[in-house]
Amino acid sequence: MKIIPGSLLIFSCLWLGSCQSLTDNFPSEENMGSQAATSLVADATRSSALEQDVYRQINQYRQSRHLAPLTFNNTIAQQARIHSQRMAAKTVPFSHEGFEKRLQQIGQTIPYQQAAENVAFNEGAKDPATVAVQGWLKSPGHLKNIESNFNLTGVGVALNRQGEYYFTQIFIKPQAASGSSDSKIKKASLKTNVLTALEQKTYQQVNQYRRSQKLSPLLWDNRISEVARRYSQKMANGEATFSHNGFEGRVKAIANQIPTRTVGENLAFNMGYSDPVKVAVEGWIKSPGHRKNMQGNFDLTGIGIAKNAKGEYYLTQLFVKRR
Repeated sequence: MKIIPGSLLIFSCLWLGSCQSLTDNFPSEENMGSQAATSLVADATRSSALEQDVYRQINQYRQSRHLAPLTFNNTIAQQARIHSQRMAAKTVPFSHEGFEKRLQQIGQTIPYQQAAENVAFNEGAKDPATVAVQGWLKSPGHLKNIESNFNLTGVGVALNRQGEYYFTQIFIKPQAASGSSDSKIKKASLKTNVLTALEQKTYQQVNQYRRSQKLSPLLWDNRISEVARRYSQKMANGEATFSHNGFEGRVKAIANQIPTRTVGENLAFNMGYSDPVKVAVEGWIKSPGHRKNMQGNFDLTGIGIAKNAKGEYYLTQLFVKRR
């Protein structure tokens, strides 16, 4: 198929319902109780907000010391979240255990020169993010990481049923490839920021459409977004065709983290447009199948956008109805 610049290609949307075989390991809503199920969503939303709050406060401090702000990186953040979630679940102690393995995972995507990690724990605080950051600033070792010559960062926050908050922040200085320069690193970081902003713009526009249809807005979930990002990146890199191939694998990846009842997926591709998000969302709205997902009885969503060297944008939005 020949791709014409300025064209929009939208593939068929998918909806996978009542996938018992993919969600056997999770309690049903009847067993959990609706209040507990609702709490899962609230915890995920709270954690995402705290991650952004920590990121904002750290950069605010760095700017007060005339240091360049750190760029938030989703690959790094995913490893930070995994560690915080494991500490919250008590599968690992409150420590830096497994740090080298986290760096190995990060290094597969981001070759690095230097890396560091701050962790924090608190319970019962009205503002747990501020308590964590202030604790780091008062600790010479943690403060050194915050003030050091890093470029990228990721933050992960997890809350357990005991009301304990666990924080992980990983700092990375990318390794410059042969013949590259700091400007290239900054350009790559800027690209990540732009794509993250486009993901949020897509999220806002889809929720705006749902509100116009008298539907409740979807909640953003970082775990779902990470699955969506990986697939968009594979399509952009040519590792996957522009299709829903592997959809069941993405459903399993989500179900391993979230009790899941129904999952839908919308994909979009375009190039040559000044506003790729608007083109994609309007295309979805005009398509009955995609529109059905946008209007569906879902609770959570995640969005991933990737762009390749040809200027092609690939968008993946996953819709989840929790069990």
